Amino acid sequence: MIQRRRFAATLFPAVLGTIALACGGSSAPESVKPATSPTSAVESFMEAVADSNLAKMGALWGTAGGPAAKTRQPSDWERRVAVMQSYLRNESHRVVANEAASTEGRRNVQVELRRQLCSWVVPFVVIKAYDGTWLVNQVDLTAAGNPSRPCDPGSQVDSAGRQ
Repeated sequence: MIQRRRFAATLFPAVLGTIALACGGSSAPESVKPATSPTSAVESFMEAVADSNLAKMGALWGTAGGPAAKTRQPSDWERRVAVMQSYLRNESHRVVANEAASTEGRRNVQVELRRQLCSWVVPFVVIKAYDGTWLVNQVDLTAAGNPSRPCDPGSQVDSAGRQ
């Protein structure tokens, strides 16, 4: 009986360690291809949203000083990325506009999100970082609808103006 307990006591941590390694993947951060245009920054960001890849989202969102995942700014960047992911999850999306902003190195990109029978047009601000790559800088989450209530049952028209 004691032999069996010792065997279980040594086997159990080994099994848990193996499972953790198999599920956890690599501890090295994933290499994210830098965005060379405002549209590619938004498309890559939305791909990371669809994949629930918060690390990739953090590498594509930031300021002119660089990605949040690299600069670690703002201090709560990981929480903000998780909130953005919950609001931006969708069945499909497409870039519907890419316009110059009033400031050089900034673009206003409009993304249409589709969830169930509704769609929302969400404004993104994309900026050129110090190294010439493009990063998502702002997302108007108020335009993305409520993620826990994707469609307003009484509404005849969604935010994209469709009936």
